[in-house]
Amino acid sequence: MVTVITIISIAAAKEWNLHRMDINNAFSQADLYEEDYMALPQGFRRHGERKLVNDAKKTLQSQFKVKDLGELIYFLGIEVLRSHKGILLNQRKYALDLISEVGLSGSKPALTPLELNQKPTIVEYNAYVGRLGDPELVDITTYKKLNEKLLYLTITQPDISFAVQTLSQFM
Repeated sequence: MVTVITIISIAAAKEWNLHRMDINNAFSQADLYEEDYMALPQGFRRHGERKLVNDAKKTLQSQFKVKDLGELIYFLGIEVLRSHKGILLNQRKYALDLISEVGLSGSKPALTPLELNQKPTIVEYNAYVGRLGDPELVDITTYKKLNEKLLYLTITQPDISFAVQTLSQFM
């Protein structure tokens, strides 16, 4: 994901347009033994950008079964919004779907995703110190999946990173 964000950052800085294409079975059947590099065509100029993008798409379509998905709007559940100031990555829909999935749609927002002085513990520790009464988590798989989804959300929401890291300690 770091590579994708780096490419989007470069595109924003250079004011390049971003396009999506889906290449069916690209490299899935072949073993690659050499590194391939791409460079801008000789004589590239901004005014010819649209023609060069179209030429590149035609070249790919002549070699592979390709579906042109147009300008980049969504990528792996991340919305890509462009303005005159740059590019904004947003996971609003992903976050709302996650909130709905876990049944928290009616909850009120909090300033911090982790309450102060909360000390999550494991069952063995509770038994050792004599603390009883906390319900034991029965479905561990659901906890792990939720934690993974929250970890993916930290791509655009770094403010929840500490809470997600704390919850990850108890997997």
